[in-house]
Amino acid sequence: MPGPRGIPGGEGCPGVQRPKGPLKILLALPRPLFPTDTGGKIRTLKIFERLAGGHEIHAVSLADSGSEAAAIVKMRQIFASFTPVEWHETPKFSPRFYAEFARSRFSRFPYFLEKYRRPEYRAAVEALLTRHEFDMVLCDFLHPAAALLESPARPRVIFEHNVEYVIRKRHWERESNPARKWVLRAEWEKARAIEGEVCRAFDHVVVVSEDDRQQIQREFGVDTVSAIPTGVDLEYFRPQNDAMRGGNLVFVGSMDWYPNEDGILWFVEHVYPRIRHEAPEANLTVVGRNPSPRLAQLAGQDHSIEVTGTVPDVRPYLERAGAVIVPLRIGGGTRIKIFEAMAMGRAVVSTHVGAEGLPVTSGSDILLADEPAPFADAVVALLGQAALRERIGGAAQAMVARDHSWEGVAARMTEILEGVIETARPAAAWERARVTT
Repeated sequence: MPGPRGIPGGEGCPGVQRPKGPLKILLALPRPLFPTDTGGKIRTLKIFERLAGGHEIHAVSLADSGSEAAAIVKMRQIFASFTPVEWHETPKFSPRFYAEFARSRFSRFPYFLEKYRRPEYRAAVEALLTRHEFDMVLCDFLHPAAALLESPARPRVIFEHNVEYVIRKRHWERESNPARKWVLRAEWEKARAIEGEVCRAFDHVVVVSEDDRQQIQREFGVDTVSAIPTGVDLEYFRPQNDAMRGGNLVFVGSMDWYPNEDGILWFVEHVYPRIRHEAPEANLTVVGRNPSPRLAQLAGQDHSIEVTGTVPDVRPYLERAGAVIVPLRIGGGTRIKIFEAMAMGRAVVSTHVGAEGLPVTSGSDILLADEPAPFADAVVALLGQAALRERIGGAAQAMVARDHSWEGVAARMTEILEGVIETARPAAAWERARVTT
């Protein structure tokens, strides 16, 4: 397999030796990885619990020692050490939230990053750097990277699950309220400036799709960018042979993430009535944590809609789905939930934004549509044609089983990180020689 783009250490790089022995990594996280209720947490956990089997990983994150006590215990079971930095997130839409947001208007950092820039977090990282000799600092998401932007630690890697400013920009583009649109514009513009600064300051950027790699190179002028594929737990997500519920449409995702809420509200208003007109037996199940009151009201207004909130296991819902829908209009990165549904043999209908960055082909292993009428037509076709449903679902399952195991993704991440270290070692040796002479 060729080495990562822009870094030595792969085939075709003669004279470069791989690091000997395990890597020693300081993994800077925004929050503990448990519960695994977001795509980002799932991706990070699946990759780094595998790396922890052969490498020494010390993790640090903000955490609430009360409400996240169980998560702290689990983190310490996986990693060589876990350092929680006490933090209590301000509840959204509380008076304190609005006060913090107003103060952030005077910062060069957007609010979603400013709230993570805690001096005690930087101090905890520096204390770990003093006690240990790490091969690198790896920041998971832009949030800890922004908090450690001024840190002298080298080499530094950022793992970008999304191009963050793009999500905020798309939200701004969709917003119709003038006041909110004004606020959102400032947020995405600040996010773009900081994201570019971080990507240029860090030694390497890891992204989750080829689309994101090209965008970061183009937007920020950064060449040291590598893409890893999206993975899925093939042992956990596999067909269970439970009976499909007639006409059942399923959406799975964290409902406190605005793109998911926006997508479902758009679907219910513009697409679902068309489906119900053609397939009166159709029903919708929305599965995911922290639905807003607005979403919860959907079930009260239409008894064919179920909003579950948090569930212990999404697999029973996926197994009985006639089709899995991903009606996102805003987003970034890649949707792990699509691959989880595919691994269970479910046919998926998505917008192009929803499936962005995934190596899928409409009409072969997925159906893609962006407007209400074609999206509804695709869903109705799947509900009414068992052969089509089985063909799309079967091709999707074969594709993810062949190319998207977490073991393969973890191996790719290891290859990238080893290459970063090999690049950094000669630079560090040159700097030491320059200083001593």
